Amino acid sequence: MKVIGLDHRGIRTANLEASRHFYEDLIGLQQGNRPGALATKGYWLYAGDTPIIHLIEDSDGTTSPPQGLSETLVDSGGRTHVALTVEGGRAAVERMNDAGVPYWDRLFKNPVMYQVFVEDPNGLLIELIDRNPGNIDGPICKVVA
Repeated sequence: MKVIGLDHRGIRTANLEASRHFYEDLIGLQQGNRPGALATKGYWLYAGDTPIIHLIEDSDGTTSPPQGLSETLVDSGGRTHVALTVEGGRAAVERMNDAGVPYWDRLFKNPVMYQVFVEDPNGLLIELIDRNPGNIDGPICKVVA
């Protein structure tokens, strides 16, 4: 067996529609085919033809709310997190700003990598990694040499 990448991440959510909105409108995934006849309500969200996020309705409402972003939370990986490789990471910051959604970002100089961290409506930490960020204009929370 050889692991070649992330297939998808399942996320239980008490607020299915808010989660779908977050991943479609802010992260840029598209709703796609939901394989099989699954008993629970939910959505499969894709990047092109690749399934990335499987949202699963948590009807008993036990999902914890967002806790806010900080460098400590980011460095610890959060309660759990999903890391997505992206192109145009700075555009994610523009989307977050336009939507009033808090984020935390940092730029590594060696190796060059731009990261944006945001919490979804369920408190799950989402890490967006741009390995070819080009020139970054505007403020960044932290620059790491």
